[in-house]
Formats: sequence, C-alpha cells, structure tokens
Amino acid sequence: MPQRTNDFQKLVKVINRRLAPTDAKITESAMLYDNEAETDREIDILIESKLLNCDIKIGVECNAAQKPLDVRVIEAFREKHRKVNINQTIVVSKNGFTDSAKKYALKNNIKLLTFNSAKSENWSKSFEKLRNLSVYGRQYFVRQIQATMGTEAAEAGFTFNNEVTVREKDTWVPIQEYVANLFVASELSKHKSKELMENEASGPDPWIVVGYDLGGKCEFKDQNDIIALPLTLEVVFGYKSKYRNLNANQVTYDGTDMIVGGFFDGKDGDFAHLAIKETGGRLEGTLEVGAKFANVLNSHRTGSS
Repeated sequence: MPQRTNDFQKLVKVINRRLAPTDAKITESAMLYDNEAETDREIDILIESKLLNCDIKIGVECNAAQKPLDVRVIEAFREKHRKVNINQTIVVSKNGFTDSAKKYALKNNIKLLTFNSAKSENWSKSFEKLRNLSVYGRQYFVRQIQATMGTEAAEAGFTFNNEVTVREKDTWVPIQEYVANLFVASELSKHKSKELMENEASGPDPWIVVGYDLGGKCEFKDQNDIIALPLTLEVVFGYKSKYRNLNANQVTYDGTDMIVGGFFDGKDGDFAHLAIKETGGRLEGTLEVGAKFANVLNSHRTGSS
C-alpha cells in the first residue's frame, strides 16, 4: 500500500521529532501487520522507543477535519492500535473533540491533543523574532573549472578536461565530484547567504566564482594517466533558488509552547516543516524538507589555463 500523507501529518511528525527522546525512531505512514485481519494497517506517525529496557510503540493519528472529532473516530483508532500492538494512542485534531470523545479517551488512556486552539496572537518575547520565517532551496551547478599549473607541476601532454580525475585518499574521483566536495566543505552557501541573495536580485542568471588554493599537493590525472599537481582551481558555479514562507505560528502542543510552520505542495510533493521550542534559554528546532530543497551540484563544463 502506498504511503499517504498531508500537510498536517507532516507538521505533527516534525513537532514530535522535536519533543521525542533523541534515541526514538519516528516513522511517518508506518505500516504494521494486523494478525486478526491479515493485512497491513497504516499508522500516521509511529514513535518507537525504550522504557526500562522494554520496547514501546506510540501511535499518533492526525485528523484535520473541520469539525470536532466524535467518539466513533476515537474508538476506531483505539481498535486499530490494539490489533497492531500499539502501547499508547495519541490523537491530534485541528478542531478539537466532542464531549463524548473526551470521556471515552479518558476511560481508555487515550491522549487527545488539540492543535488549532493553541494559536496565539500574543507571541512570547523569545519567539517574536521568528514571526517571518522562510526557507529556501538552492541548486548549484558547475559552469566552468579552470586550473593554474606551475612550470613543473604537470607532466608533458597533460590535458585538463571533463575526463580528469582527482586522488582523494586511496581512490580517484571525477573532477566534478571533487569540486562539489570542496564547495560543500567550504560551507559558502551558509556563510554567504546574504551575498548570494543579493547577487540573485541583480539578474536572472546568477553565478559566483570560488577559488581554491591547492598548493600543488593534489594529484590530478587525465584520461591518458598523465599526472598534474595544480596550484589553484577557479570554479564558476551557477545557481537557482526557490524561496517559501513558512507561515509560522506560536502554538501549545502537549503543554509545550512552540513555533511551528511549513508548507506542503500535494501536486509535486514539495514540502518543508519546522518546529522550534525553547530549552534552557536557547531556541532549538527541527526542520524537514523535501528533496527539491536539497543542494545539488551538477557538472556543466570544464576549462584550463
């Protein structure tokens, strides 16, 4: 059975990841086998942990219905969880529960959490600066690579092109992979985010030039196994970005004040969800993003000088 998910479920998953013990395993749309019905059952969010050396399974069901959930919905969740050996049932509703549902849950040790009612216009001082949170995904690609050689740094006949490989420890990697590793290690995207955004505003086809001092210590090999030791590399990276507002809100979830937000595009599966809480005077958060918001480096062409 394919996994089913939605914006609300993904957001609740991120919140629970932020609140759960660090060693807990959290699975979205987990499939557990029902021996009675001889079929798999889907649990919106499954939290697996240990308590006193015993395995504990907590099942979280998320419901975004426009009306308060009634007792029949809670009964159905309890029965499903019983059949797949869930130890604790939690039901999260966007719009609360009926009185009969609350009474049933209390008698059967089911935890009910209401999400929407916790939204607050009176943000705490600690969270005030987080009102306009946004997230961006950026894709990088290599436009050009140029290498500078010393007079004795390359064997005769060395050809610098797309076929060049570079020694990394005990293996040889393609030049495109090598410059990608250099770029990631530099954390330039993190430290120069403001400059990169300003560069994008200046035109439709942004690019940056990044220089690397190799000092003649890295072995490069062409397709004919001829070796060179470049002094420097200069790489031109093109890039394109996607920015999305997270529509952050302050909420109370299971007694904990948090900032939560995100978006979910059901058409192409694009998503990002965030949960932040204050711990000991520090703000700590969990962010989950779809693959389209991951940095990617692709080769385009190389050159030499």
